[in-house]
Amino acid sequence: MSSLSEPVRNRSRRTARSSAAGLVCALALAVAAAAVSTSFAQGPAPPQPPPPPGAPAPPETPTAPGEPDTGEPPAGEPPAGEPSPSDAPAQSGPAKLDPFPVVVVAGRQGMRSTRVSELSVRGPREARVVVRCLGEQCPMRRAAATIPRTKRVRVTKAERVYPAGLVIEVRVTGRDRVGKYTRIRFRRGRTPARSDACLQPGSSRPSACPKS
Repeated sequence: MSSLSEPVRNRSRRTARSSAAGLVCALALAVAAAAVSTSFAQGPAPPQPPPPPGAPAPPETPTAPGEPDTGEPPAGEPPAGEPSPSDAPAQSGPAKLDPFPVVVVAGRQGMRSTRVSELSVRGPREARVVVRCLGEQCPMRRAAATIPRTKRVRVTKAERVYPAGLVIEVRVTGRDRVGKYTRIRFRRGRTPARSDACLQPGSSRPSACPKS
């Protein structure tokens, strides 16, 4: 009887030891699993303490991601303190003669010709006046004069009788100034046709007068 119960007790002891060992392994695995899970669970970062008084402010981040802030203006913009091309004053052309000349042509009209009794110019002192006649029957070809201190000159050489069809041109010029151009075309039985324009410095061809 005693010989049969001894193996049974030994078997029970081995079973109890196996159960205890399995329980210990299970607890060790549970502890390891808990440690692994907590290593991946990261909470929000703790807030940064405010900077002390008087400390410099942190540098600003660039407006465009990935581009460093060099402190230079964007492409196409002038540096600070320099005017942009749109703010630059517009360049004006040469000034007119001052006072601007006034050409006076007076006379008596006939059926086939016109008698010019006065051809005078009022303008600035030392301005140059040149009168030319264009056509086959011109009584004179060219007359010139300089405006004196009185700012008025009378070109008596050009005071003639002009048949219909002739043209006289009056040019009043000054150094580096916009001058005056007047054209008179004599017509048969009608008042002479007149046109006025300007002369750019160094040019003998008439052009439109500037607005200013």
